Amino acid sequence: MSTHIDQMNDFKEYLRKNPDLIKKVRREEATWQELYEDWLIFGNERKSSSIEFEQVFSAVKEKIQHIDPSQIEKYSKQIQTGLDFFQEMLNNFNKQSETKNDAFMNQWKQ
Repeated sequence: MSTHIDQMNDFKEYLRKNPDLIKKVRREEATWQELYEDWLIFGNERKSSSIEFEQVFSAVKEKIQHIDPSQIEKYSKQIQTGLDFFQEMLNNFNKQSETKNDAFMNQWKQ
């Protein structure tokens, strides 16, 4: 069973092997606590590609935060209108198919 001191020493060794993480903290892109928690979860498997993913995720998150809610409402209404139209077309198509099937069945019965 590892002790807290052993974990901290392992974490420090991990940081020595990944100096880009230290730079990330110094640039205030992450905190030591965040890095430590990630290390506890992901262990030594975490590579710089994870950092690139985090940067992309961070950028997307920032963009989402700056979206105007009225734009979202506008686009969702447009999408709903399109879905309603598509549903109506399907309903009409189904009604036409049923009518043709009924006509065929009437002819077959005769």
